Amino acid sequence: MKNLYLLLFCSTNLLYAQYNSFYVSASSSVINVGQSITLLATGCNGSVSWFTNGTSNGQTGTSISVSPTVTTKYSANCTSPSKASTNEVVVEVTPCAANVNVSSGLTSGTHVFEASNQVSGSSFINANTNVHFKAGRQVSLNAGFEAKQGSIFKASIEACGDTSLLQTRRVTNSLSLPWEILWGPDDFIWMTEKVGKISRVNPQTGQVISVLTIDEVLNYGEGGLLGMVLHPDFTNSPYVYVVYNYGTTSAVREKIVRYTYNGTTLASPQILLDNILGSNIHNGSRLVITPDLKLFITTGDANNTSLAQNTSSLSGKILRINLDGSIPPDNPYSGSPIWSIGHRNPQGMVFANNKLYVSSHGPNIEDEINLIQKEGNYGWPNVDGPCDTPGEITYCNANNIIPPIFSSGGSTWAFCGLDYYNNSAYPAWQNHLLMVSLKNQTFYSFQLSNDGTSIIGAPTLYYASQFGRLRDIAISPDGKVYICTSNGGNNDQIIEIKATVN
Repeated sequence: MKNLYLLLFCSTNLLYAQYNSFYVSASSSVINVGQSITLLATGCNGSVSWFTNGTSNGQTGTSISVSPTVTTKYSANCTSPSKASTNEVVVEVTPCAANVNVSSGLTSGTHVFEASNQVSGSSFINANTNVHFKAGRQVSLNAGFEAKQGSIFKASIEACGDTSLLQTRRVTNSLSLPWEILWGPDDFIWMTEKVGKISRVNPQTGQVISVLTIDEVLNYGEGGLLGMVLHPDFTNSPYVYVVYNYGTTSAVREKIVRYTYNGTTLASPQILLDNILGSNIHNGSRLVITPDLKLFITTGDANNTSLAQNTSSLSGKILRINLDGSIPPDNPYSGSPIWSIGHRNPQGMVFANNKLYVSSHGPNIEDEINLIQKEGNYGWPNVDGPCDTPGEITYCNANNIIPPIFSSGGSTWAFCGLDYYNNSAYPAWQNHLLMVSLKNQTFYSFQLSNDGTSIIGAPTLYYASQFGRLRDIAISPDGKVYICTSNGGNNDQIIEIKATVN
């Protein structure tokens, strides 16, 4: 079970000695992930406004409730006719406690308890309860512990957000906003850069070999050359599929194009789908090819929320086409590439366990991970995350909305690249979704249930703010993980993560 440790730091923008009556405090110094904590601003005779990591969060008043999941700085600003002063509280997320003792009974649901040293249990687990003890060194089941019939109990010795068992290495740098990285059958990392460049990267030497620059790409706002995928039988069908924005800044469009790799460059472009409405934001644009040789495409709402529920528009959707661009006859909307609707800005997608998982950006709350179903409706713009407000519940019941299997709650992390890990090279990540985020600048692992239909517990966080904004993930056949940054300034990089022990 991860814990949040609060470290209090105070500062003022005037002389502290003059205004030391104004301060910020926390209602508790230690809380668990998923719980809320109250922050209090005391000693202000005027108005109090709150900031998250230096940016106004729109909250005012002498107290606020927060549920941080990564290290976060909260600032309270006091403004009165006679003075102005600011104090801060930093909420720091650590991977997990050293020891955890589970001494109360567990009667329903799914529970994951993690510790860097020992997890001990002296309680009962009722039927229909799924419990996992993860410890870095020892799991201890004491007198009184009982897993009753119908329950599921798992104990494992594995890292709890502990990167001491992981090693990082910079593969290459001086990149310009890489958007897609994937492991190719030639044992190179294939990469798109938003400016329009497609390259192969040698994972050993870091050499970047350009294979094509697409002049038609409109590099505008969040748009540009975005997603890419290779044909599964690349030896016999050396096709590279890409999605990019084109047109003008006043008429942004998006297209999917297939190229043929001749061993040196990409040639013979064939347009599979075009004239999809785009924008300077919310373009989606991940690509996945499934084992039945269908191409799935994510599209954003193109900064027009009404399009996500409109089946006459391809924006705000998950699309499905054949590899030649034709429409599969078993698509839910006859003659249309639409597979599911109600998406805001899905920027991560992976097919695993015979299931399609998608990560998506929320507006200012509720980033989501969704399990995509044929003809599914995922609610945007009428629903953010789960159906948990009266209006959302009414809408969800009336429209058969499919809730996410995970959401970020009352804040956004900017979910991005998503992949599936099941390699024995690092057992702690087996049957996990791996994801990176832009805003929170963090690498996450999410444990999936055995059937792959749900996420168990809270994610484990790695490398928070260590490399900056993170855009995508690739996994090599030998279990190494590669992530790319999205910081700009022609100084982005690809980082290799590998286990130091098996």
